[in-house]
Amino acid sequence: MRNAKEGVALAAIVAKETTEGKWSGTGGGLGFGTGGLGLFVGGMSGTKREQSQRAKEFEAPPKASFNWLYVFAPLILLLVIAVMFGFGSSFVQFMSDSQPAATGSLGRAQEGLGQMVSVLGQFVPLLAIVGAALWFIFGRSRREDEENARFKAAEAADRIKEGIYYRLRYVEDDHVVFDPKTGREVPAERNHILSLLNELASSEQAE
Repeated sequence: MRNAKEGVALAAIVAKETTEGKWSGTGGGLGFGTGGLGLFVGGMSGTKREQSQRAKEFEAPPKASFNWLYVFAPLILLLVIAVMFGFGSSFVQFMSDSQPAATGSLGRAQEGLGQMVSVLGQFVPLLAIVGAALWFIFGRSRREDEENARFKAAEAADRIKEGIYYRLRYVEDDHVVFDPKTGREVPAERNHILSLLNELASSEQAE
């Protein structure tokens, strides 16, 4: 097992090899409006963040975020269905009207299909919108509770990972990252470091 003070803390390397700051400058150009052609000049500003490749490899894992897409996925699906049937029906009817009318059994089938598409185009969007409203009132809370439970569990796991991350150390001579507490070590590559964090966090959660 390695000496607990061997190497350098990952967090220290990331802090040293990451620079953050603000930038500002001026910009200008020509514009055309109701008053005619004009010249404009203005200031611009923003933030910048620069990292060495090693700092990117050793950076702490991203933290969990609340997944609103999971919560509202059924609502989005119902609205997409409403739009698809609404526009799809109009498109099919437009294409049918632009074609010469058929006669006989084919004409009757074409007419029946047109009527069916027209009915679907009117009622499916309406049903989908009503379903979306009912889901928003009665069904949203269940999905939100599920996502809240997942997010809280992920936050708890993040806190454990954060504690582990701050004790990981990098040994440049061997190009490895190791945990002084458990003695586990992996190649100093991001995917291996993230795997180590996940494994150690799972072990600590199980204790």
